[in-house]
Amino acid sequence: RDPDAEQVAKMLTGRTQRVLCALLLGIAGAQAFSSVGLQPRFGLNRLAHANTVAGSRCRSSPTMLVGVPKQVLVTGASGRTGFLVFQKLRGMEKEFFVKGLVHSENGAKQLERTGASRGDSEAIKEQNQKLRKMGMPADDEDPEIYVGDILDKATLEEPMDQCDCLVILTSGVPKLRKREIVKTVLAKIIGKQRMPNFYYDVMPEQVDWIGCKNQIDVAKEKGVEHIVLVSSMGVTPAKNTPENTLNKLGGGDILVWKAKAEAYLMEQGVDYTIIHPGGLLNKPGGERELVLGVNDELLDNFGERGATRAIPREDVAELVVQALRYKDLVRNKNLDVVSKDVGAGKVTDDFFKLFSDLK
Repeated sequence: RDPDAEQVAKMLTGRTQRVLCALLLGIAGAQAFSSVGLQPRFGLNRLAHANTVAGSRCRSSPTMLVGVPKQVLVTGASGRTGFLVFQKLRGMEKEFFVKGLVHSENGAKQLERTGASRGDSEAIKEQNQKLRKMGMPADDEDPEIYVGDILDKATLEEPMDQCDCLVILTSGVPKLRKREIVKTVLAKIIGKQRMPNFYYDVMPEQVDWIGCKNQIDVAKEKGVEHIVLVSSMGVTPAKNTPENTLNKLGGGDILVWKAKAEAYLMEQGVDYTIIHPGGLLNKPGGERELVLGVNDELLDNFGERGATRAIPREDVAELVVQALRYKDLVRNKNLDVVSKDVGAGKVTDDFFKLFSDLK
């Protein structure tokens, strides 16, 4: 048995299947348009992209040319909320083709455990190149996982190629040293109040302002049509003060920089949705009624609406996904979100209604 011959056979078989799949999709799509007298809703580049997606993933449904899956890049995809968004979108292949941007090899390995691919190895790409030089068809597998740095625009360009949507889930993360926990516990034992000292590996000015701005800039250059930014409640001027506890953490003024990034996004002429979740809970999602608001009003009247000031991360992730699905309802809107306690309301499962009721 010749291993090289087997490899070529596999490539040819896969390539043949992909080409046939793309051709069938193209024919079926053209027939669908002509039969109802409609023109395609996207131009030649979009159509070419549709065939690329169809061919590379070998979709079986001929309707995919009409409902082309949106290409979505999730940044901060290995974070606690970002990973949930990435997982959810991977489970919706008919609607989305998701790519994840992470900051480290460990983050990339985490995404690989979902079945996502980092693309062909250099050895396979070299083999494919040799085959193409011989006039034989061989496609490189497109990566779904990218390792990059939001402070380096050059590392953002390839991940955003051909993307329709960008989900920004990068954020400065305050950390606590173990000795600070000990000091705080001891102070509590002797009846004293003590605020532990936090620190950042990378300050919020770099992550939440400059890094976020870089992502927005590259997305705009690449023609991204919708940016979903997950920010934080407390960014309105009335709440975003030096006395705000979040601003005090590590001396980072994190809400100041988040507010600056939001204002920048709103000025760019790209459709956006900005989500301000309340306190994030590491608890199961899909068990609570979600409550939406605007302008930080929920920070004051959450009790009047029967809600808490918190929300599970999984529910935030679901809200992000639904914002991508119902773009027309959340286009150029800022929305705050918290949740009721489990059992305190009707579990939110109709996001069309939830978004439609937003004032």
